[in-house]
Amino acid sequence: MLILGGGTAAGWGVTSHDLALPGSLARALSTRTGRGTDVTLVADPFGFLEGLPNLLIGQDLSQINAVVVFIGVNDAVNLTTERAWERNMGLLLRALERETSDGTYMYVMDIQPIRTIPAFDSLLGSIANAHARRLTARTERVCRGIPRTVYLPLTKNTILLSGLVSGRYRNSSDYRLWGEFLAREMADRLDLAQDHLGPNKARSLPITAPREVEAGDEPRVREARFDPVLALARQSFGTESAAFLLRDHSGLRVVASAGPTDDNPAGSDSLSATVVIQPGALVVGDTQKDERFRSNSYVTGAPFVRFFAGFPIESPSGERIGILCVFDPEPRIRADIDIVLLRQLALMIQDELHAIRL
Repeated sequence: MLILGGGTAAGWGVTSHDLALPGSLARALSTRTGRGTDVTLVADPFGFLEGLPNLLIGQDLSQINAVVVFIGVNDAVNLTTERAWERNMGLLLRALERETSDGTYMYVMDIQPIRTIPAFDSLLGSIANAHARRLTARTERVCRGIPRTVYLPLTKNTILLSGLVSGRYRNSSDYRLWGEFLAREMADRLDLAQDHLGPNKARSLPITAPREVEAGDEPRVREARFDPVLALARQSFGTESAAFLLRDHSGLRVVASAGPTDDNPAGSDSLSATVVIQPGALVVGDTQKDERFRSNSYVTGAPFVRFFAGFPIESPSGERIGILCVFDPEPRIRADIDIVLLRQLALMIQDELHAIRL
C-alpha cells in the first residue's frame, strides 16, 4: 500500500507511524485479508496538491496494490483556486494510473472539516471549510472520469465524523477507525499475490475455538492452541525449535513451543527482547558473528542458538506484546530466510491471540 499526502497521513497526535494511519491500515487489512501488509508512507505535513507528484519522484509504484491520497487542508486554508485544484488533481491521478499496475486502485479521501483542526478552529477555519466543500465537488468530478479511482466522502461516514472533534488532536483510536474504514473499502478490490501460505491455508489450520472469557477475568492462554502454527513454523524453516513468547509484568515468557526450548530465549537481554522493541523481523544468520549477541548465555550455553529469526506480535491497538521465533544450533544464510512466510505465521498467532481477548 502507498499512503500519499498530508493531514491525516502525516500522523499528527501520536508518537509513531505504528500507532498512526500506516500501522492502523496494515493491521486492519491483515485482519480482513489474512495476508501480511506493507504500507509505504510518502507525506508532507505542510504540502499542497500541486507538489504531490514531486514526492513520487524515485518511487517504484509497479508493486503497489492500492494508493490512498490524503490532501486538501492546506489548499483549503490558502484558498487554492478551484480550477487549479481540479487540474492538479487530474494530473496526480493520471500519473498514478500510468505508473501503477492494472489492478491498482486509487482512493481519494475527502478533506476533513477544517475547524476540527485545533489551529483552524476559528473564523478563518469557517471560510476555509466552505472552500474545502467547493474543492471536494471538483475532486468527485475528477475521480468519476479516471478509471480505478474511488472517491471516499466523509459525509457518508458518521463514525469517522464523530471522531473528528474540534479542538482535539488525533490519537491512536482515531487512526484505528480510519484504518478500519479504509480496509473495508479496499479489501474486496485487492488482488494480493499468492505466496507460500495463502489465506485459505491459514484459515484451515486446526486451531481450536477460543474459550469464553468472563467479565473481569484475565484470559489465560491455552498453550495447545498455538501448537499447529509452531509446528508449521518449525517444519517450514527446518529449525530445531520454534516458540511463541508473550510480554507480561515480569518480561517475556514462553507461552508455547515446538522442539527443544527453555527459558533462555525469553531473557530480558535476549534476541526475543530485541524483536519486541523493533517494528519488523529480526534475522541473525550466525549469533557468534553478531557483536550484540555472541557473548550471551543462550549462545555460549544451552540451547546454543546460532540461527535466530523472529517477528513481533501486536495488540489490537498496535503495541508490540510478543514474538514468534524460530531458532537452531546451526547457522544459516540470512538472505535465504523467507520473511513473508515468517510474518504470515506471526499473524496467525496474533489473530488467535486477539480472539482470546475479545
